[in-house]
Amino acid sequence: MLTSLRAALPKGRSVPWFAGATFANSVGMGIYYPFSLLFFQSVLDTSLTRIGLALTLSALLVLPLLPYVGRLIDRFGPRRVLFVSTAVRAAAFAGYLWVDSFALFAVLSVLVALSMRAEQTATPVLATVLAGDEPPGRWMALSRALFNAGFGLGALAVGLTASASPEILQRVGIANALCIALACLLYLRLPRSGTSAPQGRAALGKARPWRSRPFCLTVVAGAGLWIVAVSVETALPVHLLRGVGAPPWMAGVLFTLNTVLLAVFQVPVAHRTERVRPQTLAAVGAVLHIALLAALAVAGHLATGALTALLATAMALYSLGELLASQAVLTLLTALAPEGQRGAYLAFNQMFIGLANALTPLLVTSTLDRGPGTLWWVLTACSLLVACLMAGTVRAGSSGSEQAGEDAGRKAADSDSAPAAI
Repeated sequence: MLTSLRAALPKGRSVPWFAGATFANSVGMGIYYPFSLLFFQSVLDTSLTRIGLALTLSALLVLPLLPYVGRLIDRFGPRRVLFVSTAVRAAAFAGYLWVDSFALFAVLSVLVALSMRAEQTATPVLATVLAGDEPPGRWMALSRALFNAGFGLGALAVGLTASASPEILQRVGIANALCIALACLLYLRLPRSGTSAPQGRAALGKARPWRSRPFCLTVVAGAGLWIVAVSVETALPVHLLRGVGAPPWMAGVLFTLNTVLLAVFQVPVAHRTERVRPQTLAAVGAVLHIALLAALAVAGHLATGALTALLATAMALYSLGELLASQAVLTLLTALAPEGQRGAYLAFNQMFIGLANALTPLLVTSTLDRGPGTLWWVLTACSLLVACLMAGTVRAGSSGSEQAGEDAGRKAADSDSAPAAI
């Protein structure tokens, strides 16, 4: 098993620094987010409604700036953009500790939102650059696995010392800033990367991702998966506690199961499915999401024992779907983006992710008010739509998306046959 896992991991001198930066960053975020709203309220002495409004507006305001972020990635390379964005985010989170006005809080929130979107855009591009002749999916899988593991570890550490006292909240803010600063320093150890193709700089201003039908379909599919994931994360505890009357520990157990499965199996599953077209994986993964959504829709009619068994099984299937679909969509997006323009293309994708992230709370609250099962059937329809979109790209036999899938499969096959992967 150890040999198999070693074969699934990416190779090269950059792996420890890339992995360390990802893990340090995710630990900081895991430490921070469980208490973030309470922390903001403690330093601002204002209502949660005002804080939530500022955070939502900040997330929306940065969306028009993302095309410029993509151009910076293509011009200067993902490593530099990651270093700068991470440094800005560490400074902004540290600045929260001394914020004394709502206006300053709003400015810092815009910087945090912009730096996070820049990081999510640049990381897949960096993974593709570092991969070289390897399948880039391995680097992306490692990043996703370490993020889930680090976030879960950080959240667990906070949970064990749970307290809403100002002293604890200050320490949480400091710990998060230090973790992100460490990630920033680790990015410096990575090799420099920039526009490698001679024609790359000339093509920087010519990126037109909206003209690529396969890429746009994949972007919409990714946004749909994001809506489902954020909705489940937001609404599941509320639904189980208020709509179903389940015991308080059940939501925590389900989320822990999901986090463990994502952290442990992301790399092996990505390795085992390298030869399968990413469109097929995304479609199958989207269908598997429905297991949990349907279980939550009928949860109110079951006893506690049956409900626990059903939801645990459904969460395992949902997690498998997440492992397949999210990884496949990200792999497909990077494969469809032309070399030298990946930053611009993935920034275009982040605009839709950011919009989905901003609108999902409205979807959750409005549908939960209409009835306990309404949200889950809406999300089921969303998952089916994603599956249909991905199945449609598979049927487009002469499209660039299929060619990208075939190229990824050939690269995986070449890697699997090399002595280093044995």
